[in-house]
Amino acid sequence: MKLLQKLVGVALLSASAASMADPIGVDAGWYGFCFGGAGSPATNGCQNQGVGSAGNPFTFSLTGPGLLKVTDAFDIGDTFDVWVNSVLAFTTSVPGSGASTSNPDVAFASGYYSAGSLLLAAGNYSIDIFANQSPFGSGGAYVEVESAVPLPGTLALVGLGLAGLGLRRRAVRV
Repeated sequence: MKLLQKLVGVALLSASAASMADPIGVDAGWYGFCFGGAGSPATNGCQNQGVGSAGNPFTFSLTGPGLLKVTDAFDIGDTFDVWVNSVLAFTTSVPGSGASTSNPDVAFASGYYSAGSLLLAAGNYSIDIFANQSPFGSGGAYVEVESAVPLPGTLALVGLGLAGLGLRRRAVRV
């Protein structure tokens, strides 16, 4: 009987943990998240200029390659540890100095804010983000997942390479 109670308890905990996951849309745009001091998790509630807000764990599925992007915004100085499927994947960059912004695209590209990205293969993902440094004791930041589509120039180079291999193979036969 006690074993059955333990199994039911574990099942209920697993179900409640899964229900607390915040799904985010691939190619939907930036999702805002809040955080506290160093070591604190990303929490739902800070949409800011994002399409929505979410918190740990962020979940999504990719049918092809995708780019996970994380950026600080607002006050420059925060950094983050990003865990992918329970493995530390990266720590965002060292922040610089410059003009402040709440726009996630500007913050990600600026070099002023701590930011990072990771190319992911097709699959199901659970992302956890924790504040690594938080000199202001709390703040808001953003996460986004984009489909990784090869650039037309890359496709053209691959095509030229294949054509060259075909010509070389043909020349060897003659």
